[in-house]
Amino acid sequence: MNQQMVTPDSTKSQTSVTITRQEQSSLLTSSMGLCSFLVNIDAIDVALLRQNQYVTTYLDNGPHILRVSNSCKSVGLGIRKSLKINAEGTPQKYETNEGYWGQYNIWRTG
Repeated sequence: MNQQMVTPDSTKSQTSVTITRQEQSSLLTSSMGLCSFLVNIDAIDVALLRQNQYVTTYLDNGPHILRVSNSCKSVGLGIRKSLKINAEGTPQKYETNEGYWGQYNIWRTG
C-alpha cells in the first residue's frame, strides 16, 4: 500500500476518496475471484484489494485518473477500467467489480 496516498496531509487541500471492491461470486468472474484488483491513481499504485476490501486515499484537490486492473497479468490480459475524477473537498466513494467477461466496472456511490 502506498502510505503517502493513504495518509492525510493537513498542509494541503485534499479530498478523501474511498474505493471498495465488491464481494461477488467467483463463478461470475473470468478470474474466478483469485486475483486482487490493483488500484492506481495518477499512475501510482495505491493498493491491492481482495473482495470486500477498501482503501481510502487522500488526494490533492483537482483532476485525477482512477484505474483498476487485475493483479494476475496472465489472466488480466491488460484489461482495466479508468475513470476521470475531480477531487473537490467533499468525500467521495467508488465501488468496483469484475464482470463475467473480465471487464472492470467503477462507479461513484457517494
